[in-house]
Formats: sequence, C-alpha cells, structure tokens
Amino acid sequence: MKIIFKKHSLVITLIVVVSCIVGGLFLLYNKTCKERTLTPSQSVKNQAPMNIVIQPVGKGDELFDMDTYNKVRKVLPNVSLNQPTKIPMSAYVKDRGRYRADSIIHWLNTLAKPNEVYVGITMNDISTTKGSVQDWGVMGLGYCPGHACVVSNFRVKHLDNYFKVVLHEIGHTMGLNHCPVKTCYMRDAEGHDSTGEETDFCPKCKSFLKTKGWKLQ
Repeated sequence: MKIIFKKHSLVITLIVVVSCIVGGLFLLYNKTCKERTLTPSQSVKNQAPMNIVIQPVGKGDELFDMDTYNKVRKVLPNVSLNQPTKIPMSAYVKDRGRYRADSIIHWLNTLAKPNEVYVGITMNDISTTKGSVQDWGVMGLGYCPGHACVVSNFRVKHLDNYFKVVLHEIGHTMGLNHCPVKTCYMRDAEGHDSTGEETDFCPKCKSFLKTKGWKLQ
C-alpha cells in the first residue's frame, strides 16, 4: 500500500516487504494526492538532473556502501558518496531495536540542498506507521516528490535485489507513483517482496525518468 502526496507533500513508501504508507510526522506537507502513476505532463520536464547523495547511516560496511554508489551512478549522472554517519537516537525504537524511517527521512531532508536528493542506506531494521499499526517494518520510505529517502537491506530476501528498492525510492523522489506493471521497479509490492519479479522500469516510467536526466536504455 502506498499513499502519495503531490508537490510539497510527503510520500512514504512502506514496503513490508516493499509496500508504502504515510506517517503523520510530516504535517508541513499540506496536499494529499491520489494513487497510481504520475505522468510527465504532471511534472516539470527536462529539469537539470538532481545531485544524488548516497548517505550511509547506522549499521553498514564499506563494500555495501560502494556497491550501492557504483550501481546508482550507472543510472544517474550526478552521484556522490558521503562518509557513514550515525542515525539520530530520536529515531530509535528501543523496545523493537529498530529505527523510524519517517524520522530518518525527515532528518535527511534537512541536510539536502534544493538541488539534492539524500538517499540513506542502512543495514538496520527500519519502520513507520501503517494504519493502526504504529511500528511496521519496512524496506524503504521516501518523499514523492522530494529530497530524501531511506532504504534498508534488512528485509530483502535476496541481496542482489536490494538495488531495485534503491531505484524505487529514488524514483519516488523524482515524482513517480506506483506503477501497475508487475515487472516494473515502481510496482506496488502489495504486502510482499516483489523484487524477484521486477526486471526493469516499464517504458512509461522509463520515459518519465529520462526527462529527469536518468541514463536509461
């Protein structure tokens, strides 16, 4: 499940394993938008490519960080890798031993400049609110459109598919909603890990991302 917020609003991508929801933390975003795909006509075409900042947070290792960085820069033109940093303790859920994804992206959003998207990557378990469940484990969360997202490999069944979740979340920050094409990286996981079924961005999502400067075949 995913709830999308249009410009100056929040999208929270809840994936359990790879689904999306909204948390109530972000009251500064004021317009609710409907589900399904955002078309290029609903966004600004041919913008200068955003600078993607890969920010390792919490538990991780150098090989994991470099692998993510190298894969992202094959797809996006302007990518940098920051030094690892700790997750603010205000995001920590002590009784569950994990971190609030909504708090993490709120924090990352404060670090991002207007032309940047901060992509938090971690091996820690992360969570957010889903309906009446206050602490629901997720794989990724992000603004749509916006300047921050976070992805965890904690719940990925096959680590080779982790990069698909990273692209999914960055796609949300660019303004893409969930896609009905089941093989597309932007599909709604509908409550399970669908990454094994995903093969690429569908032509519609790919066309949209190319207007954002993505290097896609």
